[in-house]
Amino acid sequence: MGRSFSLGRYLGIEVKVHWTFFLLLAFFGVLGLTQTGSPAGALALAGLIVLLFVFVVLHEYGHALVARGLGYEVEDIVLLPMGGMARLKTFPEKALDELKIAIAGPPVNVALAALFYGAAYLFYGISPLAVPHPAALVEEAAGYFLSYLGLVNVILAVFNLLPAFPMDGGRVLRAFLSTRMDRVRATEIAAAVGQAFAILFFVIGLLTFNLILTLVAVFIFLAAAGEAQAMRQRELMRGLIVADVMRRGSRTETLAPEHPFERVLEALIHGHQEDFPVLDERGRLVGMLYRNDIFDAARSREHAPRVGELMRRRFPTISPQADLFEEAHRLLQENDFRTLPVCDGEELVGLLSMEDLGQASLLRRLPVRGYGTLGSGGRRPQP
Repeated sequence: MGRSFSLGRYLGIEVKVHWTFFLLLAFFGVLGLTQTGSPAGALALAGLIVLLFVFVVLHEYGHALVARGLGYEVEDIVLLPMGGMARLKTFPEKALDELKIAIAGPPVNVALAALFYGAAYLFYGISPLAVPHPAALVEEAAGYFLSYLGLVNVILAVFNLLPAFPMDGGRVLRAFLSTRMDRVRATEIAAAVGQAFAILFFVIGLLTFNLILTLVAVFIFLAAAGEAQAMRQRELMRGLIVADVMRRGSRTETLAPEHPFERVLEALIHGHQEDFPVLDERGRLVGMLYRNDIFDAARSREHAPRVGELMRRRFPTISPQADLFEEAHRLLQENDFRTLPVCDGEELVGLLSMEDLGQASLLRRLPVRGYGTLGSGGRRPQP
């Protein structure tokens, strides 16, 4: 995911944190400072948030390990301000697989709750139902803190089991619906249920002046709509590969590292491209020059640079045989690039842009003589 930082790889799965998560820590740090008037209070509250997200990571590992056990490749686990998500490289095709993966997270929190409640009772004699008085909070602070951590995990488990798509309960609902209807319709119904819950949470948040619940409601509403749209796009691109929609090499304008900036502007103004592959004298792809980089250079008052000074030397590429949705669509979205160079080995064979993905709706309806429809699962004619 773009603008995320790696926290390391554990059990063979990389854990990342999105940059916006630090805004959440800063918010609670300021909140703790205003409530306690001391830096220690700010650090304590921020530390509780970090601990909460440790439980979220363990919850996501429940999903990820079950998915891996079912044969799905786990890309990573990403922490966001509103929670976390275990991302798979391919979507579970079987409804039963999605059900198993979705249901695997809450039991982790139930096990953690049992662990903390058990420790509080075993070492401090504190029952999960005990209501402490002020003196007890001071004398047995560690025990009640363990009991509090148990309660946090119970809340996480219960909240995630609500059928508010795209949370775990909502994914369970979609998996159940998918056994009775197509996946797109099941997703749309689950998303509508999730948005209904989001509206309810939003109203409750406003009435109780609960900012966190209000923000969670907004996140669920937007995420549900996004998941429904992604499912529609996925079904639209099912069975298609990059080669079906990419702009072929013969229609691709390229630049060389030694080309002056005037040549770049001419290609941008008079041509049909906005992003340009850069090839060396042997025809090898050595860089990409993107529209934003060109505009930044045009606004600069420094000397007009050559292409080799402007081009990016690190950029993603994709194979012409790559799946159009699972690989190409995701790569374009996550890297914030409008265009991907398509390479067969070291040879540049074309470009793929977000606009090219829009051709999928046409290709789904394009009959190929003797082979049915592209994307219908039939063979493609060999070139």
